[in-house]
Amino acid sequence: MFLLLILVIGFYLYQSGDLQKLTQKFQSNETSSVNEAKRIIDIRYASGQISADEYTKIKNRL
Repeated sequence: MFLLLILVIGFYLYQSGDLQKLTQKFQSNETSSVNEAKRIIDIRYASGQISADEYTKIKNRL
């Protein structure tokens, strides 16, 4: 019964377009945190706190 309720709510959100809005909201939060991390890494590299080798390794992971 609980699974059926979840499916009905999910279907309603999908049909109304609210599901897409929610997924975009979560994805935007994720990308903003990645952009913030890249900015911090760039600042640390520019100030000489990390080497070029470390910089490329970290950038490749992001």
